[in-house]
Amino acid sequence: MNNTIVNPKGIDKEIQVIQNALYKKLGWPKMDVYGRVHKNISKDNKGLTPEFFIGKGEYKDVFTNDLQASNIFFIDDDVHTTDNRIFYYSEVKIVFMVDLKKIKPAITHRADMEVEIEALKIVKQHRMFQVDGFEKGIDTVFKGFNTEYVKKLNLHPYHVFAITGKLKYKINC
Repeated sequence: MNNTIVNPKGIDKEIQVIQNALYKKLGWPKMDVYGRVHKNISKDNKGLTPEFFIGKGEYKDVFTNDLQASNIFFIDDDVHTTDNRIFYYSEVKIVFMVDLKKIKPAITHRADMEVEIEALKIVKQHRMFQVDGFEKGIDTVFKGFNTEYVKKLNLHPYHVFAITGKLKYKINC
């Protein structure tokens, strides 16, 4: 499912362009794709958790969904800068939490590189996102978040990685 927002503005507008492309072009089965997530206090009050605003004051935890083959979402940095008060820049992670067996069932080895390359090919097509690299593993990708309940999601067949970079977006005011 592609979880979009109506009439996105600023950074959400650029994120949604990439989000829609990933959803349409990856072709992975049972995929949940979200836009920019928010850093909220976890339900057990043990730290921060990434959540997507679904409306009416409600948020959805995007860490995992056992029924899906992948969860994809965006985490923006707390600092956004500008040179001219028109274009703004933020460091952004595009996070992928995938079940390799469900996405690449025909591949007999750990297909982490195949999945990463597929995602990177799509992300690189967007001129407003300058790719800086990759992050891998729960502790690296989710630095600053409570990962107590998702520690095992980087053991086969699961793979967690992020494409990192700088996103440029416009604010008209």
